[in-house]
Amino acid sequence: MSKMLKYIAGTSLALLAASITNAQQKEPYRLGSPAGILQDIRSQAQKPHARLVSATELKIGAGAVLTGKVNARHTDGKNMEAVIGEIENTPGSSFYLQVKDGEVTGNIILRSSKKGYKYYTDKTGTAYVKEVHLDSLLCIDYNKAPDGETAGRIAPANTSVLGALALPELQSLPGANGVVLLDFDGQYVSGTLWNNGNPINAAPTTLTEAQQQEVWELVSEDFRPFRLNVTNSEAVYNTYPANRRMRCIFTPTNTAAPGAGGVAYVGSFNWGNETPCWVFNGGVKGAGDAASHEVGHTFGLGHDGRTSPSEGYYAGHGDWAPIMGVGYYEPIVQWSKGEYTSANQLEDDLAKIASSTYGVGYRTDDAGGSTGAAAVLNVSGGTVNTNGVIERTGDVDFYSFTTGGGAVSLNFATPTRHPNLDILATLYNSSGGVVATGNPTGLSASISTTVGAGTYYVSVTGTGYLNPANTGYSNYGSLGSYAITGTIASSATTAATVYKDCNYGGYAVALPVGSYTLSQLQARGVVNDDISSLKVAGGYEAILYKDDNFGGEAYLFRGDFSCLVDLSLNGAPLNLNDWTSSIVIQPSTAKAAARTTGALQYIEKVSSAAAESKLGTTLNVLPNPFVNDVVVRTTATTKEGFLYVTVFALDGKTVLPAKRIVNGEKIDLSGVSKGVYLIKIFNGKDTEIRKIIKQ
Repeated sequence: MSKMLKYIAGTSLALLAASITNAQQKEPYRLGSPAGILQDIRSQAQKPHARLVSATELKIGAGAVLTGKVNARHTDGKNMEAVIGEIENTPGSSFYLQVKDGEVTGNIILRSSKKGYKYYTDKTGTAYVKEVHLDSLLCIDYNKAPDGETAGRIAPANTSVLGALALPELQSLPGANGVVLLDFDGQYVSGTLWNNGNPINAAPTTLTEAQQQEVWELVSEDFRPFRLNVTNSEAVYNTYPANRRMRCIFTPTNTAAPGAGGVAYVGSFNWGNETPCWVFNGGVKGAGDAASHEVGHTFGLGHDGRTSPSEGYYAGHGDWAPIMGVGYYEPIVQWSKGEYTSANQLEDDLAKIASSTYGVGYRTDDAGGSTGAAAVLNVSGGTVNTNGVIERTGDVDFYSFTTGGGAVSLNFATPTRHPNLDILATLYNSSGGVVATGNPTGLSASISTTVGAGTYYVSVTGTGYLNPANTGYSNYGSLGSYAITGTIASSATTAATVYKDCNYGGYAVALPVGSYTLSQLQARGVVNDDISSLKVAGGYEAILYKDDNFGGEAYLFRGDFSCLVDLSLNGAPLNLNDWTSSIVIQPSTAKAAARTTGALQYIEKVSSAAAESKLGTTLNVLPNPFVNDVVVRTTATTKEGFLYVTVFALDGKTVLPAKRIVNGEKIDLSGVSKGVYLIKIFNGKDTEIRKIIKQ
C-alpha cells in the first residue's frame, strides 16, 4: 500500500461504508511530515484525471479509506504542489490538498452529508486532517433571493437615468491594501477548487449596467470601514498581489453550487490561487447582499443563524438583518457580532475582516475624536460640503466652524443608496456645551438652529435603534460614509489676519471672531510660534497667548502691527515674534469700540489662565454655563463695595448695558438667547473679561 494513503482524507461513512473498515475518528488524524506528503503528490499525481493512488484507497483514519482522483494539479517544481479532485461515486464531493513552503493546507467537501475535513500543519510542523462541520469550509444552503426586488435599503435604482450610461471604471478606495473585483462580464475558470478542478465557462451577468453600478454601491458601502478597494476593473484587480485580492463572479452559470444564491470558500481571500467566489442572484438587492455575504466568507466569517429555532441563516427582525445571515427581506443589513436573541454565532465580523490574517485593516480616521482635534468643516460662501467615514464602532468625527452669528442648517446623510450608518449628529459651542442634537429622519439627521458669533463644533457618529436583541440594532455595525451639507449664515467676517513674516509677508490666515487653540490654528494653516505680524479690523481686538489653550502671558492688540519684533509697552521694549500658540479674536472691549479704526495701534498686557491678575485670580462667575442668571463675586478690593458689569454678544452688540452691582449680586440674563457671551467686570481699578455660556 502506498504511503500516500496516510495523507489524503475524506468522505462520510454512510457513502463509503464498503470502503471503511473502522469507525471514523473525530480526533485529528496525524498524517506525517509535509516533506513526505510533497514527495508522494509528485510521485503519484503526475497526470491530470488519473487516480491519485493505484489502490484507490485514501486514508481518513486508522483503517478508514476512500477512493479519489486528481482533476487538476499545480506545481512550481520546487516547494509547492497542489492537487484538486473528487471522490469517486460520491456526488457533490471534492478535495484540495496543497503543500507549500513546508505547510500543508486544504479541505475535503462532502455536500450530501454536510461534512468536511480540513488539512492543517501544527506548530511542530506535523500535518493533520480533522473532521469539521461543512459550513466552516464552504458556504452551503445559501438560498437564492426571491424573484424581483425586495426590501431595498433606501431606494431602488433610477434605471431610466443610469441605464443610458456606459458603466465607468469604479473604485471605492484606490490604493487600498486589498481589492475585491465585482466581475460582471463572464469568466472562464479553470484549475480552481470549483467543479472539482474542472473548468467552468461562466456566462456574463443578467444585471443591467445601471444595476451593476448600484450593486457596486451596496457592496462598497458594506466594506467602507476597511482599506479595501471594491472595483469593477480587471486592470485594477491585476495590480494587487494574489494573496490580497478576491474575484466575485456574477453569473447565471451556477455550476459551482446549483440552486444556491452564491457560494464561497471560507478564508479564501489570502489563498493566492485565484479561487473566486460566486453570485447567482439577479436584481440589485439579491445580488448585492449575496456578494457582501460571499466576500465576507472569504475573510473567514461564518454564518449568522439561531439556536432557537435552529436555523443556519437569520433573516432578521424589524428593519434589520445580519450580512452573514440572509438580508434579502430587510432594508438595513449590517455586520454583526450576534447581539440578537439565540444567536448561534458570536464572532466579531469587523475584527476578523480587519485582522492581520488578511492584511487589509481599517481605514485611517479622517477627523479627530474631540473638539481639540477637530477637522475644519468645509464651508464656502456659507455653503457646507464635507464628507467622511465612520470606520470603527464608536468612532466620533468632530468638525469646527466659525460664524458671525445667525442661522445654521446642517443635513447629515450617507451619499449612497444603500447605507449602513445610522447617524447621530451633535452641535457644540466653543466650550464644549451641547447647542443642539440632530433630528433623526430614518438613518439621516438634521440640525437647524440659530447661534451667536463664535466657533462651534459638530460631531458625527453611528448610533443604534431600539433593542438589538429583537427589534433593532446597536451601533456595532452602524458604520460607513456620510456627507454634511447645508448652510451657515454670515460664516466668517474677518476680524483679524495673522502673517508668517513681518510687513505682512508669508502666509496670511484670516480669523473670524472666535477662540483658537493651537490645534485649531494649525488646522487653518498657522504654525506654532510662527506669527510675525497681524492686522486687526476696526471694532475688534486680538489677544495673543504664549501657550496653548490660552495659557501663559497674554497681550491684547487693536489695529495693525507690521512687525512683532520691535514693540514697545509702557516704554519698555517687547518682542513677541514667533511667540504665539493660541489666540482669541473678539469685539473690542474699548470704550467707543465702534469708532476704533484699524489705523489706531493699541497694545496692553492682559490676564490669562496662567498669568497673574489681582481681579482675575480672585473672581468667580457662576454658574457657567448658566440658564437664567449668574453671580459675580470677588475677594479683590472694590470701589465703594460695587462692581460694574457689562455683557456683550460676540458680534460686539451690548446685551446688558453697564450696571453697578453689589459684590456677589445675582445678574438676571433670563431674556438673553442661548449662546456664548462676554462679561466685562470692573472693580474700580482692574478689568476682567470672561466668556459665559447661556444654555
